[in-house]
Amino acid sequence: MIRSLMAGVAGLKSQQIRMDVIANNIANVNTTSFKSGRVLFTELLSQNIRGNSTSQIGVNSINPAQVGLGVTVSAIDCLFGQGSLMATNRVLDLTVDGNGLFVLASFDPNDVQGGVVSDGAVPTKNFYTRDGAFYVNEAGYLVNSSGLYVLGNSQDIAPDLAAFDDTARAPIRLYDPTTHGLETIRITSDGGIWVTVYDDTGTRSSGYIGTIGLDNYPNPENLIKLGFNLLEVPVDDQNVPTSTGWGAPESGGRGKALSGNLEMSNVDLSTEFSNMIITQRGYQASARVITVSDDMLRELIDIKR
Repeated sequence: MIRSLMAGVAGLKSQQIRMDVIANNIANVNTTSFKSGRVLFTELLSQNIRGNSTSQIGVNSINPAQVGLGVTVSAIDCLFGQGSLMATNRVLDLTVDGNGLFVLASFDPNDVQGGVVSDGAVPTKNFYTRDGAFYVNEAGYLVNSSGLYVLGNSQDIAPDLAAFDDTARAPIRLYDPTTHGLETIRITSDGGIWVTVYDDTGTRSSGYIGTIGLDNYPNPENLIKLGFNLLEVPVDDQNVPTSTGWGAPESGGRGKALSGNLEMSNVDLSTEFSNMIITQRGYQASARVITVSDDMLRELIDIKR
């Protein structure tokens, strides 16, 4: 009976964790680029009541007798299926249609003077995201809502698209606000950024300014969620952000970078509500096991009276 009590408690704890994950999925049903989670259970250690042995009266062996000690959570997976696309008609809203993650970076404040990142500055930390809602900061760089720099290839305005340099990861600067104003931006499906800028004389210049990079991380389910739609590489896998997965969209198995769209959550509400009912019934059943085990213990104690 003590075993059944402990198994019931283990069931309550495990079902509660599953309900927590379901609740988080439902809460983020409208969160841009959110990836839903799922909980997997595994059986706990079983106690041997009798070991296996050879029968003394026949040729068949006697199977072991085991009593399970409950259940525990074996994994909480992040499901990286593609979410639906929502048209926003905003040029700097990007979605990855296919594989790949945008790479963001933060820099040491000593490497940023007047908002301008020093040439050759090395990011203090890299982040991944599927959230492509980007902005232009006061220094003309492409950033996310948290001010992290979007990485890719960057250069001065040129008339033609340049080949993507797989060895370079630079913050993308669209223009220099101290000398020019930004008039138009166009982003193609291969990540190429085309701008039109003007100077104080009204002279306009148009052309290619850089390409947004994507990293086709080999095991996205292994990434750690940090909040704010950011993902981080585990400590034991820090070499991966410099892997051959880095490159331009529409190449090397990477998806398209679609401008004017955002990827929505991949949460399926019908699935979540079904899982909620199943989880609730599992929780109720575990609670019932505890109640019945308690009644049996009470009966046992009453024998003494």
